[in-house]
Amino acid sequence: MKVTLWGVRGSVPVPGPATVRYGGNTPCIEVVGASGEYIILDVGTGAHALGRDLLSRPPLPSPIHLFISHTHWDHIQGFPFFAPCYVPGVTVHVRGPVHFHQHRQLRDVFDQQMQFEFFPISNSQLAATITYESLAETSLSVGSLTVTTQFMNHSVQCLGYRICEQNRTMVYTGDHEPYYNVFVDGADPLDDPLVGDAGAMVDRATERFLSFLSGADLVIIDCQYTPTEYPVKKRTWGHSSWDYCLTWMQQAAVRCMVLTHHDPLRSDDALDAMTQDIHRAAAERGIDPDMVLIAREGMELSL
Repeated sequence: MKVTLWGVRGSVPVPGPATVRYGGNTPCIEVVGASGEYIILDVGTGAHALGRDLLSRPPLPSPIHLFISHTHWDHIQGFPFFAPCYVPGVTVHVRGPVHFHQHRQLRDVFDQQMQFEFFPISNSQLAATITYESLAETSLSVGSLTVTTQFMNHSVQCLGYRICEQNRTMVYTGDHEPYYNVFVDGADPLDDPLVGDAGAMVDRATERFLSFLSGADLVIIDCQYTPTEYPVKKRTWGHSSWDYCLTWMQQAAVRCMVLTHHDPLRSDDALDAMTQDIHRAAAERGIDPDMVLIAREGMELSL
């Protein structure tokens, strides 16, 4: 597998001189299998540059398998600007979760963001053949690649993707927050028969998450916050901090971890400083700092 990062920023695109080195586009990851299987994970604003790049090096891959972690805008807003969608003869399979599944399908979300009030071209006018499939937890094949999904901890339904090819495995978490006990400190959840042992529920959910990461050669993981920011200001916002990521890396025996979904307020210089803190903490924990990477647009990794 070859993995290329086209968007590494979270929440909102932030182009400009302060983000030029790491990049200001929102999430988009290209995955190419050894036999040419073509997967895109999320279609944030990084999809615009990816689409233009694909047009510059024909032939266009077809089918394109587009897996969405969730439908928050920063993860789908590049779709109307993804050039292959306008090319006749190209097939794009779009798959991902829908939060209110009983009321709508995945296509409904993409139709909505391309309504006339928001965009001059409707989804039905796109020239490519585009299919939509609402996903839950499942496993499916894309050529020689096996794609397994699992729900993450976010404010809407969000799927992580585990992609295996022969003896190589990568995981993309999408947006994920550590599981935690939402009850007030000191309260005994056993007093409430509707809740049960909340602490044990958190432990089981965390173990399940670690099992999803277990033994992966590469994990591309949400790391929007620092250890100082997360517990004080950002809990319940649906994102992780780098201290948790290092812990998960050790507990799940992950070989290489790429920290992404950078906060839009974090400049290149701030990310440089954060990298020093992360590598120092990794070394103290016995983790090879060279195996903890900070995501940059254009970063290429081979498995």
